[in-house]
Order: sequence, then C-alpha cells, then structure tokens
Amino acid sequence: MIALRHPLLLLVLLPMLIWAWRVIYRWGIPSSRPASALGRVSSHWIPVLLTLVLGLAAAGPEWRSPIRGVAPVVDFAVVLDGSSSMRILDQPDEDRWHAARRTLAQFVLRRPEDRFALILFSAHPVTLSPLTSDHRRLLRMLARLDIDSRDDGTAIGSALMTAVRRLEDSPARSRVILLITDGVQNRGRVTPMEAAEEARRSGIRIHAVAIGVNGESLVPLEGGGFARLQVEVDHSTLQQVAHLTGGESFSAKDPAGLEHSLASVDQLEKTLLPVDPPSDGRPLARWCLLAAALLVFPLATDLAFKRGRPRPAWVEGS
Repeated sequence: MIALRHPLLLLVLLPMLIWAWRVIYRWGIPSSRPASALGRVSSHWIPVLLTLVLGLAAAGPEWRSPIRGVAPVVDFAVVLDGSSSMRILDQPDEDRWHAARRTLAQFVLRRPEDRFALILFSAHPVTLSPLTSDHRRLLRMLARLDIDSRDDGTAIGSALMTAVRRLEDSPARSRVILLITDGVQNRGRVTPMEAAEEARRSGIRIHAVAIGVNGESLVPLEGGGFARLQVEVDHSTLQQVAHLTGGESFSAKDPAGLEHSLASVDQLEKTLLPVDPPSDGRPLARWCLLAAALLVFPLATDLAFKRGRPRPAWVEGS
C-alpha cells in the first residue's frame, strides 16, 4: 500500500499544476506553430508531469508493508544521551558511550519482533531513525554513531517529548521509551516531569537507566591523557519520571550494570498480545526524483542546443 508522510502538501500541488499547464514551455518545445503533434502534446504535458512528480516527492510517498500482527510486539523509542560526559571511563577498556551502544545492540537483537526508534540527545534531541523493524539498518547506525561535542548539554525533557511524539500514533498495545543517560538536565525548555506527564496521558511507559555515580570521573582527552570531571546523576528525577508512567528506574554503575538493567527491561516487556498490524515504510521519493530527472533531460538538452539563438518571430508576437 502506498501512503504519504506529508499529504497536506498535495493542497499546494493543485495550483502548481494549473500554473504548469498555463505556462507553456516554448523555448525547448514550441506551444504554437509546432513542428509536430509530439511538440504540441509535450509542450503542455512535460511541465505538468514534472510539477506532479516533484510535488509527490515532497509529499513523502512510501510503500507500507504490514508486519505480523500476533507477536510479542512492543514499539520502543530509545533515547540515548550523547553528551560529552558519556566519554567517561567506568572501566579501563570501555567508556560509557561504547558500552551503551554495545548493550543497546544486544537488546535489539534479543527482540526481533519489535520496532525501534532512535533519538540521540545532548543540548538538543535528534531523531536518527523513526520506528522501524529494519534491525540491520538500526545496528549499522548504532555502530557508526559518535558524539558531537559542539552541541554539548543534557536536554532530557526535550528528548523524552520527542520520543513521545514518535510513539503516540503507534498501533502497538505496548509502547515504551527507553532512556539512557548519565547526567542532570541542564538544557532545554521542557522538564523531564512535563514530558513524563505527556507520556502518561498517551499510555507510554518510560524505563530510565542512569549510568555512573556522582563524583569525579576520568575522561580521556583527544591529545592523550585524562581529565577529571565532576559528574552528577539525577537519580531522583529519573525515578519519578519512570514511576509516573508505570515504568522502572535502574542504576548502572558500570557496563556490567548497564547490561543487567537492559536485561531487566527485556523481561519486563515480554507480552504476547494481538495487536493491530503495524507497518513499515520504504521511501519512494527517490523514484519520483528519478522521473523528474528524466523529464528535465529533454528540456535541458533542447535549451543547450538553442542557447544564444534569437527567439522565433511567432514567439515575439505571441
């Protein structure tokens, strides 16, 4: 089934089609006194078809295929902290950032029937992947993911609100936000409790995993050596956020504790429920853009041949 991600953009397409029909292309393919019947037809229809395929590409067409409807299906929005403090070494050979990505990959592999969205946040949240059942693509994304220290900070509330928006239209009976962070909110306009209240109203649970402990920790420097960083973990707020939505809060002091926490979440979210079949979308916009390129080619070629030539007399007089 074909669906549109932004169907309201089709309202703009209608006046554009009317304009494309009335503004006939006359330099490449004449609109009057044409040399052939093909010229008469193409002078009207090529601009219209070009406008149509570009408008459809903007509307975000995608081919939606159903996923099996009776399964332990849970829709997860993973909210991952990407602030600079995630570089802290809780063990000599692995920092929090690598431990989080590794254990998240294991968590995804243990749940082959579920869909996942991935939101990375520091000072601002970024949706890296909407809900998808393409686990291979998600795992490749996790493997390539890195921290951008230019946008540092911890906007937990904004990230949770983004996750709520990603899950609120999900047809799954179980919708869960998995929050992994090692800090205290210091950026963003939305507080974690405001986002948790929105999740509760939407029937979405939040499981929060706090990494690390309060105090000084070692952070590796790019040029070599280490720096000491004072870090605070807001365990109290994370507990309130989780309990408000019916979820659980976990404390992980090191990578082993993080693995134990995600294993606990895995057990909490084992449900066998008949669900309304969700669907997974494959974007079709690139095919629309390919069609547009094919339509532009004859016009561009003809313009190249006629470049610098004077306009025909019938064009000047029309």
